[in-house]
Amino acid sequence: MSIISSGISGSLEELSWQDVRLQVKEVNPTLAKIIDDISPSKEYGFYKVKYPFGSEILKRAMLHLPFNDTLLPITDPRLSHIKEKLGNYNLNSNPASLMLKNTCEIFLGLEEKTILLPSFGLISPGKLFGTWRLLSSKKSQHPAFIWSMTAGARTLFMLPKISERSKHEKLRKEFNLTFDVPRGLISHWEIFRSLANDKSFGEEWDVEILFFHKKWFDKPDDKNWVPFTKYLLQTAFDASEFGRNDFIWDIAISLMQQMRNIRPVPYIADTVKHLLTIGVGVVPGFSPAIDDIAGPIKRLEEIYSTIYGLAYAPIIMQPHTFVSGESRPVYYSLSLPTITRFSPRSREESSKLSDLYEIKSLLNKYLNDLSSIDLNLKDTLIYDLPSKVQYDFFHTETEVYRGIQASSEIPVEDTLFANIPYGAKQDFPANGIFVNGCVRIKDKLSR
Repeated sequence: MSIISSGISGSLEELSWQDVRLQVKEVNPTLAKIIDDISPSKEYGFYKVKYPFGSEILKRAMLHLPFNDTLLPITDPRLSHIKEKLGNYNLNSNPASLMLKNTCEIFLGLEEKTILLPSFGLISPGKLFGTWRLLSSKKSQHPAFIWSMTAGARTLFMLPKISERSKHEKLRKEFNLTFDVPRGLISHWEIFRSLANDKSFGEEWDVEILFFHKKWFDKPDDKNWVPFTKYLLQTAFDASEFGRNDFIWDIAISLMQQMRNIRPVPYIADTVKHLLTIGVGVVPGFSPAIDDIAGPIKRLEEIYSTIYGLAYAPIIMQPHTFVSGESRPVYYSLSLPTITRFSPRSREESSKLSDLYEIKSLLNKYLNDLSSIDLNLKDTLIYDLPSKVQYDFFHTETEVYRGIQASSEIPVEDTLFANIPYGAKQDFPANGIFVNGCVRIKDKLSR
């Protein structure tokens, strides 16, 4: 064991398998058993890295590591001895990695738009990632691209409005904040990060990631290593399931459009497809945070309830992947589009409410066609959508269009909103921008 750096930016240790095996066994016993059977020598090492909440681990795909009291890019000369073992084999991006504690989020940030990575959502403990390029037998077509990654969720936001200047000033004085009031939901994270890393916050929160040395992927000619390689291939194959079959979705949707002779607005069509992928658990939606795995949630909620003085329940929303058969719904909002296609709205005069109704109409057509048109899609998640998943639509205005429910009805069926600490006597923020034009995806059989 060798501690390389420790400070306010996190810590960095070089470890052997024996140093870390018990922690790996706790989060991923299958992988631990495979490595135990190999019984690797100390040259097959790891770096275990701790990052405080909000640390930017990847910036435009460039790996950053703790060095004293700052984060340095892996290309910095001061990290040259580490770069030889980590940076050289994955384009200076994150190496093969195993989450050990709490979560990270990989995302694409474009100005005020934040895109969630379709295959992951939050990367939870025990998840292995960063192996796709390593496993390519030919010249890889998998680029470093411009992804970023943070310690804890990046798309973390408060459901009620938190931009009242007089109340925000209380936080600035209490915690020496330098940020002005947030301009939108995506900006909430900057405030949360600043609070969580202030000396007066009163709680420590960090993530732990295990980075594999390059030596692990030299593919030694030894039969004992076959299960390890097979495991890597299987996890990568499973993670790429959606990407490998996405073209079938596109063809099926095109056929349904042709059979119905409909030509939807690209923005509406792309949003509907995104809702379908949320419904099969491919991409995450949002759900009220119920624990601290995505960040120091409870402490942040307490601060906004007691110091900021929220008039509403301090509900923080986080990314969450919908799982059919479970009772936890997820939400998608037209005010926070996480869709990975950028088709513009074709009519400037369209409103969020009219868009929501068009999305509802087109989605219902697709769901009906999946059951009635023989496209030979049986035994797939998309085929099961109409029978297993329910889509509900919410807006503050409900008089104009049928089938759109009032946003105030959301907590009636979703009891998670009633279990927020410090919010027992406070109201649900039914006029919040996120719920004013949103879709709930829930299991049809859950109660």
